[in-house]
Amino acid sequence: MIKLSQILLEIESDYRGLHKAPDNDGYNAPLHSASSSIYPDDIYSNKAAQFYGDRSTSYSDQETISIIQSSRDKPETQIKIYRAVPKTVSPGSPINPGDWVTINKRYAIQHGESNLYGDYNILTKTVPAKHLYTDGNSIHEWGYDPS
Repeated sequence: MIKLSQILLEIESDYRGLHKAPDNDGYNAPLHSASSSIYPDDIYSNKAAQFYGDRSTSYSDQETISIIQSSRDKPETQIKIYRAVPKTVSPGSPINPGDWVTINKRYAIQHGESNLYGDYNILTKTVPAKHLYTDGNSIHEWGYDPS
């Protein structure tokens, strides 16, 4: 007999994706200190969007950079995070530790439109900047790790 917890874990794994989100493993950088181990100090410059953005027309690199820059050295700053998930996941579902998230709502929408073929919900949560980690893959993609 399959337990409900096993089914929920399978659903969660399905929408999490194959690659693991960055976490507080000592190699990744927290949002409030993005230049500590991943990005150079120019992540806080006026050219950061030009250097590290991906120039999409669907969302704003500058919007994401502004959030990164305003969080600098402020680990307790409250940041709204977003996650596009398949419609089969309830809009009231939690964002879980280990999930990939974004700090840019328009990026989450674009992800839902392209990767989930428009059949998605957006989950939201407000968390301290110190719970978000990057591996430098994208200024828009962060791992949620409240540990």
